[in-house]
Amino acid sequence: MFCQLLVRALLVYLTTRITFVKKWKPMMSNDYTQIDAYLFDLGGVIVDIDPQAAIAAFEKLGLNNLHEQITHGHHQGLFKQYELGVISSQQFVDAIQELLPSKVSDQTIIDAWNTMLVHLPIERIRLIEKLSKQKPVYLLSNTNAIHHQAYVSMVSGIENVETIFNKAFYSYEIGLSKPNASIFKHVIDNAPLQAERTLFLDDSHLNLDAAEQLGFQTALIGPKQSMLDVLSGHCMD
Repeated sequence: MFCQLLVRALLVYLTTRITFVKKWKPMMSNDYTQIDAYLFDLGGVIVDIDPQAAIAAFEKLGLNNLHEQITHGHHQGLFKQYELGVISSQQFVDAIQELLPSKVSDQTIIDAWNTMLVHLPIERIRLIEKLSKQKPVYLLSNTNAIHHQAYVSMVSGIENVETIFNKAFYSYEIGLSKPNASIFKHVIDNAPLQAERTLFLDDSHLNLDAAEQLGFQTALIGPKQSMLDVLSGHCMD
């Protein structure tokens, strides 16, 4: 009886492991022939971000308990409203100002918010630029107007980084955000693109799950697998 239970437990474990590996199997570097277009997330894929840095910056201004509102890719409350374009940049800054124990300049609030954007390695932009000469490349980001402006200014040597994308989709401009299926349908219709032939790169399991439900090929970006790792071999010389 004990042996039977042990065998069953082992089978359940192996089945779970196989399912997980199959689901999150990285794209093979030589599989670019199956891809007609690329869809990139911004924060955590192209731009290195640190939500904790923004939380710490606001805490220095006297605004605490933001850990549930400022998260990695899925904000809540006031920050979610701003991400969806429900409120303007000035309304966002004014709302933060109301929560502070003492008045500071608008720029101080903007600077605190922008501490989330850490670094944009130029080699990532160069790779996307190279890909764009071969196949369409698109950008899909849960972001806001302040971060949008800051991200564009982070790139040196390129007059307008957004010109390397065939089209960019920002949550605050279209009023939709990941992982809601409606934002992916919006991209499919307005790019336009074929989901089954598009590789979507994102750092969120939730976002990738939603995209896969609509047929996208996906790649999880994170500490163990960078954008450069996934796309190595996709550029033809």
